[in-house]
Amino acid sequence: MNIRRTAVVIVGVGIVVGLALAFTFARTKPGDRRQSASADPPIPTVEPSSLATSPHLLFRHSTSDGHYNHLSLAPLAAPNARRGVTALQCERVSFAAGRGICLNADRGVFTKYEAVLFDDRFQPLRSMKLDGSPTRTRISPDGRIGAITVFVTAQGHGYALLGAFLTRTILLDMVSGDVIGDLEQFSTWRDGARFAEKDFNFWGVTFARDPNTFYASLRSANKTYLVRGDLPLRKFTVLHENVECPALSPNNRLIAYKKRVGGTMSPWRFYVLDLATMAERPVAGETRSIDDQIEWLDDTHVLYATTRSSQSAVFDVWMASIDGDTPATRFLNMADSPIVAR
Repeated sequence: MNIRRTAVVIVGVGIVVGLALAFTFARTKPGDRRQSASADPPIPTVEPSSLATSPHLLFRHSTSDGHYNHLSLAPLAAPNARRGVTALQCERVSFAAGRGICLNADRGVFTKYEAVLFDDRFQPLRSMKLDGSPTRTRISPDGRIGAITVFVTAQGHGYALLGAFLTRTILLDMVSGDVIGDLEQFSTWRDGARFAEKDFNFWGVTFARDPNTFYASLRSANKTYLVRGDLPLRKFTVLHENVECPALSPNNRLIAYKKRVGGTMSPWRFYVLDLATMAERPVAGETRSIDDQIEWLDDTHVLYATTRSSQSAVFDVWMASIDGDTPATRFLNMADSPIVAR
């Protein structure tokens, strides 16, 4: 079965301009705290299997060298000490309980997209064609269920709105590779009443320890919502407004996310929501506008990736505490799409 990837859609010439502006301004701001690529000390490479037996990070190698775009590993205790590089090439990656998803783009004359499911030896198990550009992927903690979000065209989505981005998110069985469902086929409820609009877009899935419960972002009428999904019932419940790319903490008590607080030049800030009280607070140590889905390092620290400047294509992974205002620090050089594996 084909899987459609997420893609920003702007009518006519606007698609090119919109994508360029979104990448340039949403991911980072000029003049921030990042270093140039030439300042990076060389990182010794080792066999990936030598790092996979202890807590480690999986990520996309993000600098333009012989390992560009390759799925790589780094030890969690010393992320920049050494690096294992696999044969897989990924735009986005996720991994849990011995199963992984690699979203790849073959950028030839005609760009082709695919999702590759792989095992704990980083060997491909199966692949699936994708009909759009990859943006988000996550796997449930038990490794049973995966989620893939892609940008799609107006034709692929069934409608077009000026200035809108169009997404499609599917859930799949990580063992068989079968698609479980498209999130737009689920029912959605808000304040006890059915909520259904033609312009629904879902993205940014994050799973609870029980994979039957998951969270995602829903966009409709230029508003975004945090929704909780019930997989057996194929049902969503709206929980909170202005939530994009949620990430559930390891203890399943908090949601970290990006919140829209500004205009098009610097729209987002990271926030944390307490699911018990629905109280939210900013991640005060990170003041840049960053477009990424957060990965939790532990219950009090988060990881995310951003480019070094508006003129750089090199990403680094940063770490911030969710408590206090200690400035965020760079955690892993030349890396994007971080995933913690313990």
